[in-house]
Amino acid sequence: MDKINKKIIEILKKNAREKYVRIAKEVNLTEGAVRQRVNKMISQNIIKRFTVDLGTTIEAIVLIKTDPLKTKSITQQLTTIFDKIFEVSGEYDIAALVEVDDIDKLNYKIDEIRKIKGVIDTNTLIRLFKS
Repeated sequence: MDKINKKIIEILKKNAREKYVRIAKEVNLTEGAVRQRVNKMISQNIIKRFTVDLGTTIEAIVLIKTDPLKTKSITQQLTTIFDKIFEVSGEYDIAALVEVDDIDKLNYKIDEIRKIKGVIDTNTLIRLFKS
């Protein structure tokens, strides 16, 4: 990847909807050349997706203690509620990564976990600061 592609990526990281014309001016290329470079980076899987960052997301890790005989089953059930689930070692058996828009949605998800048969306890860690 050359310096121009790196610069294009940096611009898109700041604003994924940035117009190719403006990017072209910044990297001294034509709009068409920028479009071709972006399309090539997409096809090479260098750029995997364009996302929306609302800036108000609450991130948390929910630690879940389970009946040891039901851990696998509970993990499967949790995949319908969360995107990222991990079986872990230690005091808790499962960790679920959560991203929600507000605290009410977080509470709802935690309540859904607690309704699952075999869940013994939960402990929620909310991210306060991101560097």
